[in-house]
Amino acid sequence: MTSNARLLPGSMTEVDALTCDDPITSLIARMSVSTVHESLVKFVNSEIQRPGANVDHMLIGIAAYMMQMHASFAAYFVDAELADEVVAQFQEVLNRTYRVHFVDSAKELAA
Repeated sequence: MTSNARLLPGSMTEVDALTCDDPITSLIARMSVSTVHESLVKFVNSEIQRPGANVDHMLIGIAAYMMQMHASFAAYFVDAELADEVVAQFQEVLNRTYRVHFVDSAKELAA
């Protein structure tokens, strides 16, 4: 189910993101309203309830899992000879978006 609510200040609505012309933005939007996202949220919420749950361990594990998943998909789509280019692309996305999204999300949660 989609809505016209913005998730973060200045962000697109779900409908705008789903219907925009930018293929990356629309892919992210489709993933965010899919069962993939729903399942991950459910999994993380159950993990935090486990006895002895450690947020640092969860963040490191989620980051490693995300990178391994990306690497597996990349290996499926791109020849191994292009590994350095794929890593550079991943690093650029990380550098450009991670900190900004983290800070925006943290501010929104604190409000």
